Amino acid sequence: MPFPAPAPPRPATIPRARLVAAVTVAGLVLSALFCLMEPGLVQLADNRILDGLARYRVRQSTHAQPAPADLSGRPDQVIIVDIDEESLSVAGQWPWPRYLTGGIVRRIAEALPAAVGVDILFSEPDRTSIATIRKAFQRDFGLDITIAGVPRGMEDNDAYFGSVLAKAEAVGAVMHLFDLITPDPESLPRPVRVTGETTAINPAEATGILCNAGPIQAGLAGSGFINVEKDEDGSIRRVPLLHRFQGQYYPSLALALFLHARSLRELRVETDALGPVLVAGAARIPVDGEARMRLRFDGGARAHRFVPAADLLRDAQPPALFAGRIVILGSSAARLNDLHHTPVSANYPGTEVHAVALDNLLDGNHHRDPAHPAAYRFIPAALVTMLAGLLFLRVGPLRAGGATLLTALAFPAVGSALYLWRGIALPMSAPVLAALAQGALLSLALYARERRMAFVRLRQLNHARQMTLESMTAVAESRDEISGAHIKRTQHYVRALAESLRDIGRGGGKQTYPQLTEDYIDLLFHSAPLHDVGKVAVPDSVLFKPGKLTDEEYAVIRQHVRHGRNIIANAAQGMEDDAFLHLAAEIAWSHHEKWDGTGYMEGLAGEAIPLSGRLMALADVYDALICARQYKPAFPHAKVREIILQGRGTHFDPAVVDAFLLAEDEFKRIATAYRDPEPGHEPDPDPPGGEVQAGDPRQ
Repeated sequence: MPFPAPAPPRPATIPRARLVAAVTVAGLVLSALFCLMEPGLVQLADNRILDGLARYRVRQSTHAQPAPADLSGRPDQVIIVDIDEESLSVAGQWPWPRYLTGGIVRRIAEALPAAVGVDILFSEPDRTSIATIRKAFQRDFGLDITIAGVPRGMEDNDAYFGSVLAKAEAVGAVMHLFDLITPDPESLPRPVRVTGETTAINPAEATGILCNAGPIQAGLAGSGFINVEKDEDGSIRRVPLLHRFQGQYYPSLALALFLHARSLRELRVETDALGPVLVAGAARIPVDGEARMRLRFDGGARAHRFVPAADLLRDAQPPALFAGRIVILGSSAARLNDLHHTPVSANYPGTEVHAVALDNLLDGNHHRDPAHPAAYRFIPAALVTMLAGLLFLRVGPLRAGGATLLTALAFPAVGSALYLWRGIALPMSAPVLAALAQGALLSLALYARERRMAFVRLRQLNHARQMTLESMTAVAESRDEISGAHIKRTQHYVRALAESLRDIGRGGGKQTYPQLTEDYIDLLFHSAPLHDVGKVAVPDSVLFKPGKLTDEEYAVIRQHVRHGRNIIANAAQGMEDDAFLHLAAEIAWSHHEKWDGTGYMEGLAGEAIPLSGRLMALADVYDALICARQYKPAFPHAKVREIILQGRGTHFDPAVVDAFLLAEDEFKRIATAYRDPEPGHEPDPDPPGGEVQAGDPRQ
């Protein structure tokens, strides 16, 4: 009957292709998670890259167009009348009486600007107004006071301010609220009509609105919200142009000023390859899905023309400065807390943020974010991830990682060029992060695989070495008709003795053996089979002699320890730090030494004998006595125990004998478990007397 074919061996490690495929799939999943997270590491990295490009563009623009010495000659489209620290020190603590602010607006309007915007919200009545003071005295004290000589129309500051705003056709500020519901104001701001593909945008929906005091709001020609949105890191990179409130669209202050200056009342929504676009007359304004516009900064903080409000109060500015330009009245005073972090400055006045947005609307040279940024992040990251897997299969990890990283760097290089040339803010960091992450994952996975393979190869090598050594030993042992089971028994005897001796030391005995570590005991176990390898050099006539040896024969056979050491030493040549062969040579040379110094070859005594030799001496004698040999029958365990006890302190180390007594049951188990397969002499319950067989050098 034919034997069945052996089963194919189970692979020791995962095949390289399968491992790379698994890691690539894992990389794709991780890339998808990171690219879809809002906000996430990829988005933050993109912001850092685009911020750096924005600062680079500002530096290049500054170097290419140095500011002229005469600032009055600058062709500014937008001028900021600034309530700064100097103005506050001149006119007094904020808020000023509304007639002061109205006087500033009146002086601006006299210069015939293209539009006037007020980036200040006057939501409460002016408490310095004569009308307000009268009402307060009437309410609180029941007094009806009269102030004579007040010009008509100046009793109510808010009404006066409203009339000035109306004559200037000014556009004012409102604030949209998203966590409070407010009652409708007396004069609700005028919405803007939006047509076209309105489903392409989804502006933020306000729940409330904070307007100016009634007379002021009524005097405005238009209104725009002054809300700004900060990214997760607190920086302003985009501004919303539209919000929704009660089903209507409302513009930002910058968009309201732009529409007012162009006499426009309607916006149309269109879409192109990169996303939605707001069309206002001939202007095309790219926005994202939330109707936000990415700001294009042409300079750092205070790059616009700032005119201190105090100069207008003193009539220190020529009216022609504002002619034909859009003028925004706002504040950069630190105490009014309207400074913000932007990519180009950490202290950017809020009014100048609106001025930048207005500049972008007027120039038409927009920066823009493409729609569906997650797809623009994931697709390049996925391509780089799959490329990394393919390269790691074809070439080495170092070359694959370098090629993958270079390919990934091409994406931010192209993205940077597009941003500087066309203002398209493509996500750029995802492929680089994917290349780094995938390279690290693949390197770790392949390293783990190679380490596993090295471990398997080492284990196979150790197994082959052990089998080779056992075969060598079996050849030597077969010359005196002893089976390979002797190798197994002596191995286990030595280990049992070493572990027992270690336990005695731990238990507080007279001696401790710190060298008896797990590694040392394991090494001892694998070295033991070579203890009698030198017998291959002993003549058959001596080794197989059934009777007592002569002195000459005795001298010949005991040379086997020298032969064994030489054989092992020759095998160890060219091998660095091989503790295994060193210990095997030590055992082969010293296992016939005796505790009292009467052994061979060196005649060592006591602890001068290596511990490995002392352990092997008892294990070898026990096995020689418990088993039948050509020159003796097998002894029972009790007789062997008696002989070993007689040799305590003469033949054997007393501590090793104590360890034997502690491991006596384990010795019996080993002798039974690894019994010689061929029938031999049964243990003689009453062996013949005579010389002690433990002293025979052939054991």
